[in-house]
Amino acid sequence: MSAIYQNKKIVKNLLTRTLTGILFIVIITTAVLSGAYTFLFIFGIISLLGYIEFINLTQFGRKFDKILLMLDMAGACALFLAVFSFSGQLPYNFQKASILTYVIYLIARPVTQLYSTPEKSPITSWAYSILGQIYVVLPLALLGVWGYKSDYQLFMNTEFVWTNDTGAYIVGCTLGKHRLFERISPKKSWEGFFGGLAFCIILASLANYIIPGMLSTAQWIGMGILTSIFSTWGDLCESLLKRTAGVKDSGKILPGHGGILDRFDSEWIASPVIFIYLTFVL
Repeated sequence: MSAIYQNKKIVKNLLTRTLTGILFIVIITTAVLSGAYTFLFIFGIISLLGYIEFINLTQFGRKFDKILLMLDMAGACALFLAVFSFSGQLPYNFQKASILTYVIYLIARPVTQLYSTPEKSPITSWAYSILGQIYVVLPLALLGVWGYKSDYQLFMNTEFVWTNDTGAYIVGCTLGKHRLFERISPKKSWEGFFGGLAFCIILASLANYIIPGMLSTAQWIGMGILTSIFSTWGDLCESLLKRTAGVKDSGKILPGHGGILDRFDSEWIASPVIFIYLTFVL
């Protein structure tokens, strides 16, 4: 009886995750194919929401200094614009203005900290603010930088991440016995990891039939393997963050996935790696 209940729970959870994943693929595909400004708007919001989740987690529920929080949000937006401007999709003057704005933020942030509400650890607050921008905002902005070299490479990266997540979940729930990283994520298994990797390799092998002429089959497989491996590390790093903060999910905005950090955890590390792979390796 318990086994039947457990199987029903797995199927229900998988269905919820799948529907949410499909919705996100539709949103991301729309963002990419509708032009740079649509991408900028949608992913800018996603980056900002993810950044706020990161601040909430790392500050461990402390009351925020509103001025510092607004300044940090402005800095996150400026960084996203500054990095995305290197995609070549925005006017050159816009690039200069966004870079200048972020440099001003880097100067203003520590100075403002001097006059903020006294804290037990002001340096920690300052450090988390910058770390969150590097960890959350930068990777999503890089998606636009290398993604606009080819809209379909960005689309396939999203497909690889979703496929790896789905494959790992299915195989891990049905066959998982050997823990992958029990100290950080007790439910993840080696079987799930190799299941996600296998699903990615299968998808990569079919990529030229889906999008012919973009990369060779070997190059697609290389991209699929890298995405699978570094997506898993990204997931584990976010699990470490949540475990340290003592929470199950980073937020509740996405049914079956939790928060923005939970849904995009794979991209925090995978996106910079794929940027390196497509820009400097191929």
